Amino acid sequence: MSSVQRMRQRHKYLRLFMPGKKKSSSNIRKPAKTKKKTPKTAPRKKKPAASVKAAAKRDYKALFHRKLTENHLFYEVGRIIASETEPFDLIKKIVAVINKEVPFEDATVYTVKKDMTGLEPFYYGGPLFKNATLDTIYYDIGAPGNIAATGEAIFMQDAALYEGFLQYPEEQRKPGSYVGIALKNESRVIGVMGFSHSDPGAFRVEDLDTIRTLSPLISAGFEKAELFRKTLELSRVDELTGLLNYRVLMEKLAEEVRRKIRTSREFAFVMIDIDDFKRVNDRYGHLEGSRLIAQMGPLLRTACRTDSTDICFRYGGEEFSILLTETTMEEARAVAERLRQSVDEYPFTVKVNHPQETITISLGVSSMAGDKQKSITELINEADIALYHAKAAGKNRVICYSEGCGMPAASSAERKGLP
Repeated sequence: MSSVQRMRQRHKYLRLFMPGKKKSSSNIRKPAKTKKKTPKTAPRKKKPAASVKAAAKRDYKALFHRKLTENHLFYEVGRIIASETEPFDLIKKIVAVINKEVPFEDATVYTVKKDMTGLEPFYYGGPLFKNATLDTIYYDIGAPGNIAATGEAIFMQDAALYEGFLQYPEEQRKPGSYVGIALKNESRVIGVMGFSHSDPGAFRVEDLDTIRTLSPLISAGFEKAELFRKTLELSRVDELTGLLNYRVLMEKLAEEVRRKIRTSREFAFVMIDIDDFKRVNDRYGHLEGSRLIAQMGPLLRTACRTDSTDICFRYGGEEFSILLTETTMEEARAVAERLRQSVDEYPFTVKVNHPQETITISLGVSSMAGDKQKSITELINEADIALYHAKAAGKNRVICYSEGCGMPAASSAERKGLP
């Protein structure tokens, strides 16, 4: 074996027993990742900055205009609420202001009935209601009924798509669009305000937002006007009989005298007194006497003609009066005689477990006719003189005033302190 062969064998031996260098994972060549080829698309064009600014400017202008409109409506509605005390006129004026900004054709306002069983129409206006009369709506019937039941607004772009929308008189026509809101106080719904249009899609969502924003202000204003009306009504109505009181009588007589001067239309006046009322008080007591007077109120109203023609009043104590507009003396006599018979035939209950009392009345009639003008005091005195003669003639009868009648010792006008 040559020296070269021995060297080769020795190196081979050394390679078998000597550890070699480990290959690190970093030294291992990894296969190259192949990127997925995506289809080339046209690069998205960036919106020019000027267009973005223009759009933002338009949005800002629209928002500013909407807020300006709402503020103007708030001002107008608030001004109406501050100056108007009649509920109907209040709603009518508010609806007219809203119509300047919201394009509706017809408007309705329903109020919740006193017994809370449904809604009764309070105001309705527009072409749809020229020859229409609305009826009571119950909860869950039609759009107003649903608004009242839930307290939530309703926005309909096409009313024909909503089942049950045509179940109340307001929608007896070709369906269109509708928007309605609930009028609420702190505890409950007090009414429903609705606006409709014959064309679908006539309203925008912004219109609903505007009306809904005004809802608390309208509700507060309506309640204020209703409270004022009720307070005024209580000051004009006799609590015991429910008839109008003496103050209203003077106002109505003044109106009729002015109308007589302007139009020459005559009218009549009747004074009524319960016969022997002192006997009732002495026998049963003043409390039962008041109960008797309370029964006279509904009885007189029932026996009279319509409220617009014959107006009943409690003059004071056991005395009553009736103003008969556009009525002659003879027509007034017929009405007075019918009243007398109604009272004579009515079974008055004065006291429980006691026999029913027969009560009668005496009536005196005066009128303002012809060219001769009279003062209110003269008209009342003439009726009082006729009443005096009815009492003197035996009571339970009707006497009409005529020239030459004697003057009683003290007339009702004098007792009331009239000039």
